[in-house]
Amino acid sequence: MVVDHIKDLLFMRLKNLGYHLIRVQLINVNNKKTLQIMAERIKDRNMGIEDCSFLSKEISSFLEVDDPINSSYVLEVSSGGLSRPLTCFNDYVFFKDYKAKIVLKEKFLGKKTFKGFLQGIDEKDNIIFRTDDHEIKIKYLEIEKANIDPDWAIENNKIN
Repeated sequence: MVVDHIKDLLFMRLKNLGYHLIRVQLINVNNKKTLQIMAERIKDRNMGIEDCSFLSKEISSFLEVDDPINSSYVLEVSSGGLSRPLTCFNDYVFFKDYKAKIVLKEKFLGKKTFKGFLQGIDEKDNIIFRTDDHEIKIKYLEIEKANIDPDWAIENNKIN
């Protein structure tokens, strides 16, 4: 798949530049392709406009050489934003005590979507998640998608 190939191309290159690759998406609307790259600085997990501009130029250079997309596209480079997606196992450790929304692949306790607070990882690598009603343990591979709650991030000055 093209997105996986682009992730492989960019992961180490961005890391060598001091950035962590959060997510890669290729969107096709009305035959117009947009390649969205989400990243953040490794040292402080921030991402300013200067970082986006710098990475946009670097990523363009990398992709011109390999040319993984066989048609024209628009490149968008951004931060994870207020509703930053949790895309790797370590995110659940780093964002401990943050409020998040987790969507599971299969129903658990009668539902797939849970809102609550990340509590870290246990000794069996389960993600510990505290909702208003339960503390649940979730395997990383059971998660379809997860994001930081943007309203909570604003209220608690977690803005990057």
